[in-house]
Amino acid sequence: MRTVGIGVVALLLGVGLFAADVSLVGGALALAVGAALCAFGSYAARRGLVELREQSADQLLTVEGLEEALSERTAERDQLERALASTGDMVIALDRDARIRYLNPAAELTLRSGEREPIGAPLLEAVEDPDLYDAVRLAIEDGTPAVLVVLRAERRFRTVVAPVAEVAESGPWSIVLAMHDLSDLYEAEIARRDFFINASHELRTPLASISAAAETLEAVSKPKDSERFRAIIQSEAGRMSQLVEEMLALARLESGLTEPEMEVVGMESLLADAVDSIRPQAEREGLSLRYAGLKGAPETMIMADPELVERALLNLLHNSVKFTDEGGIIEVLCEFGDPADPAPMVWIRVRDTGIGIEPAEQSRIFQRFYRIDRARQSGGGTGLGLAVVRHIAEVHGGAVSLESAPGQGSTFGFSVPLAQQG
Repeated sequence: MRTVGIGVVALLLGVGLFAADVSLVGGALALAVGAALCAFGSYAARRGLVELREQSADQLLTVEGLEEALSERTAERDQLERALASTGDMVIALDRDARIRYLNPAAELTLRSGEREPIGAPLLEAVEDPDLYDAVRLAIEDGTPAVLVVLRAERRFRTVVAPVAEVAESGPWSIVLAMHDLSDLYEAEIARRDFFINASHELRTPLASISAAAETLEAVSKPKDSERFRAIIQSEAGRMSQLVEEMLALARLESGLTEPEMEVVGMESLLADAVDSIRPQAEREGLSLRYAGLKGAPETMIMADPELVERALLNLLHNSVKFTDEGGIIEVLCEFGDPADPAPMVWIRVRDTGIGIEPAEQSRIFQRFYRIDRARQSGGGTGLGLAVVRHIAEVHGGAVSLESAPGQGSTFGFSVPLAQQG
């Protein structure tokens, strides 16, 4: 632009010289120089403008590239946050002072206590485990990762301690903890171990009785004594057979490998057959056994495995016969479940006037091999019957129930689904 200005001045000077008729040669020279300077200035200006446009285009491409890269990074961050939010494992990020800087939703739900904000709190306050704190400090100072089991609120977590920055760096995230809940697997392993221990114990008792009776039988000579010991052997062998049968049934139900053979079946007829099969045993014990079905209702159709439902009812009836004294009453009752439930159910209950169950024992009564003290003293039962009932109810999408009080009898129940009306 300065060159063009000088050229314009030269042109004006040449015009002035011509107008004043001072020097024709000087005026022509001034006009020539001015025209040349103006032409060169215009060319330089156009060239500069082209270069400026090219620079602007390059800068625009750079900005667009930065925006695209920023958009990709934002999308990656959002995707990472969604992934961390969807996992059931706890993810915790710590700074170099072992303070919490990030929690995914699972960790926040577990660690939040009342109104206190866990972000910014020391790790040791949120997870009171000295071994974990020592592993975190070692990872911060030396960059050493670690894997350990952390106990918190009676839950067990497999915890990976992973450094995410060099020791010399001072970024906001220094350590990431990934905590996976192992409690269910641990409890399943404990249950499996207890199952084998209890099964071995339960089998050992009748085997010892059979062995002792068989040895004594060889030494006795009186027919009456021989008959008594043969009865002992037969009784204990039957107990072992029942135990093995219930163990196999429970294993099939728990494994899920054997699916129930569901079909539409009449409930009243099915239950009546089960009641009739146990009636002779109840009468021998001097008990009154009653069953009337649903009052004022036609045959109730259920969607169930008839063999499993009959087995569950027989287990409850055997249980009531065992713990009800002579002269007592056992009733089989049926009632519809809550009509507001998404899947309509019917409850099958067995009510007796037996010894009842202490409140402290009721929460454990459906566990495998759990038996109340009186049952252990009398030596009856396997401790698996009620566990089988619970699993039968569960494979039908139902549940079990218990109402009892010491000396006032018990009411056990299980639910099965009603057949859908066509």
